[in-house]
Amino acid sequence: MTPINCQQCGGLLPYRIQPDRLFKCHECGNLLHWRDIDLDGSEVWAVDAEGTLGYVTDPAVSLAEMAEAVEEYLETPAGIRGGLATLLQKHSTALMALLDAREAGIKAPAAYTWSQVYAAVNEGADTVIDSLELGEPETDAINLAANAAIACLEKPGISFEEMVENNYSVDTPDEIRSWWGWGK
Repeated sequence: MTPINCQQCGGLLPYRIQPDRLFKCHECGNLLHWRDIDLDGSEVWAVDAEGTLGYVTDPAVSLAEMAEAVEEYLETPAGIRGGLATLLQKHSTALMALLDAREAGIKAPAAYTWSQVYAAVNEGADTVIDSLELGEPETDAINLAANAAIACLEKPGISFEEMVENNYSVDTPDEIRSWWGWGK
């Protein structure tokens, strides 16, 4: 874990957690609220056993980097796998970052299968539809959004037209736009 030092007094000491859940610099007394911790998207903050505020690589980032290294290896033809040492180093670095995060108490994100996500999206749509006694246009719109969400999971950046082509038995996306006067 890399400590987060106070910038008010020149970064001499790291912040430490206080009973009021604020972080305090014991050099200058500056207080920091957790909402004011500004990290890039690949890091998360943590507090060690001594109460020191720090940051580690987000476990989700580490897991993605490890998977990327494995995929790069598998996609490289067997005869030209000379970059194995580089890929092993990439995997090892990501694994060490993951272990660092776990030691700081940060858990890896839950992993869901495609079928679990599909079931949850559709169950969520059904829950809204069943609870609100919506009309047919609203029900169709919610189901359209659920299908689009699944399509985006399968293929990020998918167009409406392609999503419709893959999920609906209509001649054109304009047919769906015309169902309830949508798209006018």
